Amino acid sequence: MASLAEIDDFPSRLLTEPAKTIAPVKPADPARLGYPVTLPIEIAMRTSGTRDVCEAYGITEEEWELIRHDPTFLGDLQRAVEMLKEEGMSFRIKAKLQAEELLKTSWRMIHNPATPPSVAADLIKSTARWAQYDVPPSQQQAAPGSGFSISINFNGEKPEMKTING
Repeated sequence: MASLAEIDDFPSRLLTEPAKTIAPVKPADPARLGYPVTLPIEIAMRTSGTRDVCEAYGITEEEWELIRHDPTFLGDLQRAVEMLKEEGMSFRIKAKLQAEELLKTSWRMIHNPATPPSVAADLIKSTARWAQYDVPPSQQQAAPGSGFSISINFNGEKPEMKTING
């Protein structure tokens, strides 16, 4: 499995330096919080140097200094490295990248007074569904490893149904 230190121009000292955090930002569009969601994948792909990628995103050296020390970014970068190692640049990953970028378009359309109310309503409903806000907590799937289920079958006996949550 690739490590962050194996990424071109990714200094391994970043993994041992004390973490700095990105100053809290409250943009008008929550899809633009922190750093671009596609940045860790672009860095992990190693198709361009970090400086070139940052320039393409309009990230200044000062911003990069904050981002590259951010624990959330480092975690996202590690996951991107692992995902690319397992899946390569698959259709699914490309679709994920597009979906993340399309959230910005959705936000602009929802807040544009020229957007028909029915279109804005559909976008709002879709966004809530994608975020799984429309699923009642009782129907949400538990995270792997968060519980257990045991089934015991006795041949020849009428089964007694019991549910034990753990």
